[in-house]
Amino acid sequence: MPINHTIVSYTNLVQPYGSQGALLNATQDVAAKVIPDPAKLAATMANLKAGLDQWQKKQIDPRILHGPTHRMAAQLQSHIVRQATAAKKIDSFLIKIKDFILEGVEVKFSSADWVEWAASFFTWIADIVPATQPKPAPAADTIDDKFSMGILGDFGTGLYGAPVACKSINSSGDSYNLMLHLGDVYYSATPEEVQDRFFQFWPSKGQMNRTMNGNHEMYTGGHTYFETMLPKFGQKASYFAFQNTNWLLAMLDTAYFQDFGGQEGVLDDAQMTWLRNIVTAAGDRKIVLFSHHQPFTQLDDNLGGNLLTQMEKYGLADKIFAWYWGHEHRCLLYDPHPKYGFHGRCVGHGGFPEARPDLGNAPASPDFGSQWRQLSPKSGPNAAGETVPIPGAWIYDNNNLYLPPGLQKQFAPNGFMRLEFDGKQLVEYVRAPDNATVWLRSLADSTQASATSFAH
Repeated sequence: MPINHTIVSYTNLVQPYGSQGALLNATQDVAAKVIPDPAKLAATMANLKAGLDQWQKKQIDPRILHGPTHRMAAQLQSHIVRQATAAKKIDSFLIKIKDFILEGVEVKFSSADWVEWAASFFTWIADIVPATQPKPAPAADTIDDKFSMGILGDFGTGLYGAPVACKSINSSGDSYNLMLHLGDVYYSATPEEVQDRFFQFWPSKGQMNRTMNGNHEMYTGGHTYFETMLPKFGQKASYFAFQNTNWLLAMLDTAYFQDFGGQEGVLDDAQMTWLRNIVTAAGDRKIVLFSHHQPFTQLDDNLGGNLLTQMEKYGLADKIFAWYWGHEHRCLLYDPHPKYGFHGRCVGHGGFPEARPDLGNAPASPDFGSQWRQLSPKSGPNAAGETVPIPGAWIYDNNNLYLPPGLQKQFAPNGFMRLEFDGKQLVEYVRAPDNATVWLRSLADSTQASATSFAH
């Protein structure tokens, strides 16, 4: 049974025991046999409860993939998929979505299964250590002055808009010099998940392919990311750069040193020293950054304090022209940052079904239609407790047509971006999974393309 169809829900997990409390009691009895130290056992169980609480909060419908931003909860989802697939403890269901039938798979197991599964889970995670992070190239690789790239963020689900985007990109008349993944293969980038949820559906159109490190890759130590994904793409390191006559494109690793949950990205000093040297050597080229985590956000809980703090510390914050990131599972196009001036772009909507936010009376775009809503500037506290400005943004807000009928209005749309660098011009396209253009704008010179035909 393909891993990419398998959904592990909070409901699946708790149902055999009737309540989370009963599940935790049974789990503690198993964990005590694997973790003899009482203090470590107590910490492990507290962490598991926190993960279960977040997992329960994230679940909207048990038939829909959902991934809490919590290391142990994501590891547990991966482990249950592996155990259930091997033991054939799964049930299939069929859903008609748009023009195709999706076979979904729910994990079904009993309390009798859990003793063995829980014991092997705690044994597995105890052995996880971070993979070695290879050193980056000291200089940027050269690319053509006319350069196109596709950006897919949080694409590794193997479900919903991801397979559709793969098919439409491959069958389109567009060429791509680079296809870039902004990170995250669900649930925690095990070898099976990387193959069935990512490589199976990655477009074959790019002359080059690169993938960035996400929090879900690091939940299992980053081993599959560094030891399988990078070699398959011919990629030497998790952060790297390209440049041509006018542009420097720097791809960063914000996940390797992330906190336990992976909510906030981290840019370590060694990487920042590398970036400062790359930027210094770039001269007057415009600087475009790419990362998994966000430097700020309108809708998430974390404002990415470390990323901008490090940019300030190394004198780079006001040198950035644009910054593209994922992690939030949405598409937002921000106004220039009020302090630093760069254009922020959240492109994390590649394949994850994120809950659609309540936007109240946020106005629609006069050029791109009701599918784009305008969010006003605001301010909020970053990780250091400082009040920081958050620029206004256009958010892509539409039904997700690749989910079951009755749920499509509850989830944000999937899609991807295409960037075209041509001389000093940078043109942005936001595209739906079927390759329809829903946003088109020349960013570098602030001119706006006609977009009336793209609104729907």
